[in-house]
Amino acid sequence: MYHSHLLVNVGDNPDRPDWNITRRWLRNLYRVHQRLCMAFPSKVPTSQMERIEAYCAPFCATGLNDLRDLPGEPDTADAHHARSDEAGFLFRIDYPVCDLINGKAKRSDHGQRRPVIIVQSASRPDWDNAFGLNEDAVDDRCRPIGNASFLLAAPTQTRTVNIDLDGNTLVLTSPNESHRIASGDPVRFRLRANPTRKVQDGSPNGRRKRINPTLADHANWLASKLTGAAESPVSMAKFVPGWAYGWRTKHEPQPRQGMQWWSVLFEGTFQVGDVSVLKKLLESGIGPAKAFGFGLLSIAPVRV
Repeated sequence: MYHSHLLVNVGDNPDRPDWNITRRWLRNLYRVHQRLCMAFPSKVPTSQMERIEAYCAPFCATGLNDLRDLPGEPDTADAHHARSDEAGFLFRIDYPVCDLINGKAKRSDHGQRRPVIIVQSASRPDWDNAFGLNEDAVDDRCRPIGNASFLLAAPTQTRTVNIDLDGNTLVLTSPNESHRIASGDPVRFRLRANPTRKVQDGSPNGRRKRINPTLADHANWLASKLTGAAESPVSMAKFVPGWAYGWRTKHEPQPRQGMQWWSVLFEGTFQVGDVSVLKKLLESGIGPAKAFGFGLLSIAPVRV
């Protein structure tokens, strides 16, 4: 499994033309999803001409209902690569407080918010292909150079993360750290989810409706999704509801130009229950709309 961090360039000068373009891209989850999909081409381009052809290949039409319940998407999805559990990805847009120092994100005391896109994928992403980057090339402000370089504020960072089971212990390892989490241990978590439930309306699969916008109802929804993985109760330290959007242009031959999702950011702690259930949730995500930035569960041990 691979974890990638993409520091987004939201600009520090409103007179720059990319200042507004980047913000519009970040607000449109459909476009973010499209761009991230380009990092997982079905055939890795080897020449410059192949890269141009892959980058300019038209997207095929599909309805979005098929994408709601999968970490990836079906063969007809709006991407150049067929999605599956083995070749899919999850992502989340976080807004940490940090500064850019020598091309790397550092914690800041100035309160400037720089978005970071966290991508978890089964296969190694090709971010050079997704953003048209020239490998290891940066400008005088340490920003990557490429045809979509204005979207990124620093070179992408990708690391390998292994999630293994050792009896009743979950072992998380990366090149620079390792954590062992046993059943009953407290952990911190972060999850941006699309809390909805299916309503039978006569259609084959029903339709999805957001749950009542109250803290109690959302806490119950989260507890049900963590059943088995977390021991009750789940303690919530942050609960941020709102709407997320995506849209297509009128020139795209696809229905449903406008899209919106009920979005809630959950943060808090829980005690680990069945580590095998938790491992599955970490790998496959939680809830619907995973293709559009929801469902990626992140955990970390509670330091005592």
